[in-house]
Amino acid sequence: MPAIPISKSAPAAQYTEVKLTGAALPAAPATTPAQELDLTNLLAAGTLVAGGILLLAGRRRAAAAVAAAGTAYVLLEEQEAVKQWWERLPGYVAGAQQFIERVEGYMQEVSAQGHRLQNILRR
Repeated sequence: MPAIPISKSAPAAQYTEVKLTGAALPAAPATTPAQELDLTNLLAAGTLVAGGILLLAGRRRAAAAVAAAGTAYVLLEEQEAVKQWWERLPGYVAGAQQFIERVEGYMQEVSAQGHRLQNILRR
């Protein structure tokens, strides 16, 4: 016997309040504790702000210490992301090196053109 899909209306659990007119309002979506407060992001932002304030106040050592503590915490909490980033790092370094080599080539070309132009103008 073949199965025939039957369209379902919205589950009754989504409707929590019924007004006198008979219309039902959808319930507020349930949030998980992770959605309410992400401690890692909060701590990273807090250390960034605190480090910036300390740096602006002229307390470089304290700013460096706060930034290092925040970075260490994030590295410990997000080990998988750090591992992926570390594996991609050689590609980023190679791309940056290629970019620097291109810029160096352009600068050498500009310098050579400048010398040619100076030689032409001296004649």
